[in-house]
Amino acid sequence: MGKSRWFFISHSYFFCYAIMCFKKPSLRRALLLILFLAVIAYTINKFHGLSADDALLRSLYTPFDAKSPELDNELSSTVEYIPRIIHQTYKTNILPEAWVEPYQTCLYFNPADKWRRVLWTDETSRDFIRDFYPSFLPTYDGYPYNIQRVDAFRYFVLHYYGGIYLDLDIGCKKDLSPLLKQHAFFAKTEPHGVSNDVMGMKRGHPVFANLVAALQENDYRRGTKYPTVMMSTGPLFVTNLLLDFLKSRLHGQVAGIQQSQHPESLVAILPPVLYGTSPYSYFRHYEGSTWHSWDARLVLAISRRPALFVVGVLLSVASCTCIRYRRRVPRRPYASVAVEV
Repeated sequence: MGKSRWFFISHSYFFCYAIMCFKKPSLRRALLLILFLAVIAYTINKFHGLSADDALLRSLYTPFDAKSPELDNELSSTVEYIPRIIHQTYKTNILPEAWVEPYQTCLYFNPADKWRRVLWTDETSRDFIRDFYPSFLPTYDGYPYNIQRVDAFRYFVLHYYGGIYLDLDIGCKKDLSPLLKQHAFFAKTEPHGVSNDVMGMKRGHPVFANLVAALQENDYRRGTKYPTVMMSTGPLFVTNLLLDFLKSRLHGQVAGIQQSQHPESLVAILPPVLYGTSPYSYFRHYEGSTWHSWDARLVLAISRRPALFVVGVLLSVASCTCIRYRRRVPRRPYASVAVEV
């Protein structure tokens, strides 16, 4: 899904350039109108697909009843599939002051006598890839942005050890033990997809096997930093691979393939009430996203107000068209009038 979207966008720019090479203005306008309508149709189709994809993710929400929060205790008494390991990453083993508090909150609710905490540094992360996934090391070292290495590492370390991964800007509001009953879980983000800042899985889960296998084929640039990271290693990459996995599982169930229903392939989605800012959430979100640059801020601003953005673009196009038309149409000279004195 990610590749097709980027293919369409990149080729739209090419077609725009090709259209401007035509000499007849009327032909250029007609072709640009056709391209504009194609982009609108493509966007509507993609939003329809996103709605269907989100419905699939919501169907996998973990059970929660706000009227009965004791459900957490019931869940924690079941078999634990995910090992009691919390993985986190940073450049060095000295945390910045802003992230000491979230780190300490998770330590408070998930104490060291019950959990293993591992803070991976850039050095130990690379050593891990070199020792256990050496064929991926050239890709790992070749990433243009360090955040891509950080993203890729979390999939490999969860695939190898299992456990829970948390970004350092994620704090804990309670014991994470109830989540260990899942075979794998991701956190739902709004409006679409899942996040990669909170994830958990049992060792060798097939979803993460698919993630690590797909990293190399997705290692190419998509223009600026933000789309490159999001689609090659970031949340959009995870969302696309997860949806592919879930759809193949559903297809297998319809076709009567028994192995698709194997318990190891089960995936749970944390609803926003357990991941966001609600009082029932397991997590608290602190200031983060340090890798975001200007293009990320632009994309996020557009995503928050898509209708306003579309209206702004249409008004800009209309204004530019009017200005060009007025400049190209010669003004009629005023007729001279004789004035009798």
